Amino acid sequence: MDLAEFDMLAEPLRQRSAREQARHGFALVDGLVSTPEVIALVEGRMGIVLPDKYKVFMTRYGGGRFGFVELFPLVEPGKPARYGDVWSEYEEWLPEGDFVAVAAVGTGDYWGFPVTEGRCHDQVWFHFPRPGRS
Repeated sequence: MDLAEFDMLAEPLRQRSAREQARHGFALVDGLVSTPEVIALVEGRMGIVLPDKYKVFMTRYGGGRFGFVELFPLVEPGKPARYGDVWSEYEEWLPEGDFVAVAAVGTGDYWGFPVTEGRCHDQVWFHFPRPGRS
């Protein structure tokens, strides 16, 4: 799916989110967007290259709630987000450098990108926890 198609599908969610925010104080889209500069800092610190479509998504829609999925935001390393972020999860739970988590599943597992030779794959994969991880 290209970005224009995704935008078209996401627009009703964004509109509903704005209505719910106004009505109940609860947004369905948090919109914790990143700048290209912050994304470059995160990539440099992690020593990886994130997928281009993901970077565009994070500058346009951002992390936090997106419908019923909770996405880790991309924030400047050393300035962690309140409920987790891509860099902090990577540093704490996935320091081997072979996977970048973008969403927690809630069971200790993650959705994210496998990494080969410093480049993230374009496809989102499921990551099971390592044995012995608490």
